[in-house]
Amino acid sequence: MAGVVLSLLVAGCRPGDDGATLDRPEADAPATTTTTTPATTPSTSDTTTVPAVSSPPGPPAAPEVVLAPDGLGVVRFGDPAVLVLDRLTTLLGAPLDDRPLGSCPTGQADRLVQFAELGVVLAGGEGAAQRFVAWDIGLASGAFPELRTAAGVGVGATVAELRSAYPGAVRVTGDDAFGPSFELRLPSGGVMSGTLTGTRPHDTVVTLGAGEATCSGAEQ
Repeated sequence: MAGVVLSLLVAGCRPGDDGATLDRPEADAPATTTTTTPATTPSTSDTTTVPAVSSPPGPPAAPEVVLAPDGLGVVRFGDPAVLVLDRLTTLLGAPLDDRPLGSCPTGQADRLVQFAELGVVLAGGEGAAQRFVAWDIGLASGAFPELRTAAGVGVGATVAELRSAYPGAVRVTGDDAFGPSFELRLPSGGVMSGTLTGTRPHDTVVTLGAGEATCSGAEQ
């Protein structure tokens, strides 16, 4: 699978000293009592308008993006790269990285576009010829809601949960070149696979992916 890339100044002010100078009465002058009436300034408005403070936007919702053996729900393998990137950018936000995969054979995987923990692999040359061929997802970054399969399985699910969601369709192995791994073969013929922390029921899914491109030379 294509590798997944995971990276108020408060000023105080002192109030000024507003001193007032009073004239002392002359010694021979008779004492005078003066009554001072405070000046009344008519109020133009009793209401102070406070500008509205908008809350910072939260992560975009992405219920339409579903991890599937044939794509990502809103897009499928074989769709044009322009369409795929436009739809995913609308739902997940702008990609964090977009680079060619020069270490892969031409036509197998030409380009990796990284949406936080979700990597999208494109192949077919350049421009309009590029097509969506694979995806790969790693540990959640918090950049958007956690993405899952239609059965509710995602990165972080336990081996027991994986087997329960797909009974009889999961094959787990502990001697893969990348460590413990699994392969999920659906009755429909679709295939998804990934890596695990181990092979016991409480071990968890570390990565999950689908598609034809297997570019192990991509940067991790």
